[in-house]
Amino acid sequence: MSVLDRQTILNQILHHQLVSNLRDEKVQVSPNGVELTLHKIFSFKEAGVVDFSNAERHIPEYEELPLENGRYNLQPGTYLVVYNEVVNLPINLMAIGRPRSSLLRSGVTVESAVWDAGYQGRSRGILTVYNPHGFQVKPNARLLHLVFIQLLQDTEPYAGIYQGET
Repeated sequence: MSVLDRQTILNQILHHQLVSNLRDEKVQVSPNGVELTLHKIFSFKEAGVVDFSNAERHIPEYEELPLENGRYNLQPGTYLVVYNEVVNLPINLMAIGRPRSSLLRSGVTVESAVWDAGYQGRSRGILTVYNPHGFQVKPNARLLHLVFIQLLQDTEPYAGIYQGET
């Protein structure tokens, strides 16, 4: 296994649409990944439920937050974020998302699940504001650094309920 470098990522974007809907390829493609940007932020309206078989799984309802003077003014807490970019992983690549260091230095983090080989869609993440003074973020801000990992061999593609999310 190996992590994709900038040139390989650019080739995958050009020839296989690894990531589409980039705001600015020159800014977002780094030496070791792609930075995903903010599309929308939502608050949670209810509790979620997970279980072993997913028979009782319940994904909570969300409420889109309004912009105030061109930015989101977030109080300490947890929010759902939707990214601008659409990811199209082939069956020989997976990805892991990590927060940009500027977020961490602001008392904020963003989390994501593992991006399985074969996943396609505009994913979501969790943004948590730990800073007791809150946090302000503008649309299209770079939030998550997505690192691509080459698998030793092709695998079965992701086939879960989030495939193709928009």
